[in-house]
Amino acid sequence: MPTGTDTPTRTEKPAAGAVRGPRRAADGPVEELESALFGVARTIVRLGIPAHALREGEHIDRSAYWMLKRLDESPDPVRLSDLAGMLELDLSTVSRQARQLTDTGMMDRVADPADGRACRVSVSERGRQVLGAVRDARHEVLRNAMSKWAPAERVALAAALTRLAEDMQGASAGGAT
Repeated sequence: MPTGTDTPTRTEKPAAGAVRGPRRAADGPVEELESALFGVARTIVRLGIPAHALREGEHIDRSAYWMLKRLDESPDPVRLSDLAGMLELDLSTVSRQARQLTDTGMMDRVADPADGRACRVSVSERGRQVLGAVRDARHEVLRNAMSKWAPAERVALAAALTRLAEDMQGASAGGAT
C-alpha cells in the first residue's frame, strides 16, 4: 500500500563495484586508474615465483621475495633494523624471514663493522639468480600483454607510471594521505 512519500520502503544494495558515498565528477579518471592499478598489482602478485627459478627443495614465499627485492635495491649491506624500516615490518618478523633466507643461501650475513653485536645482510649470488628469474618471467608477461602496443605507447605508459610512483612516494614522504 503506498505511503504517500517518495522514500523507498526497502534498502537496496548498491550494484557490485558501485561507488558508495558522495562522488565528485573529477574522480572518474582517478577511480579508473585505481581500479586498473589494482588489477595489474593483483595479476603480478598471482604470478608468484616461477618453478624454474628455484632448485629442487627450495621455497620462497611472497614476503621473502619482497624482502630480497627491497634488499637488492640497497647498494650496501644493511642492518636488520634498517631493513625492517624499509619494509615497514616488525624487526622480529624481518629477523625470522632473514634467517630463513640465509639458511637457503639467498641472503648473506656479515658482522657489522660498527657494532660487533649486530649484523648486516645483503642478497647473495643465489638470491640474485632467483630475483633475475622472477624479473625475467614478469617481463615476459608484460611483453606479451603489450605485444600489440606501439613502441611509443609502451614508452608513454612507462613514463607516466614512473612519474606517478615518484609523485606518490613524494606525497607519502610528505605526510599526505
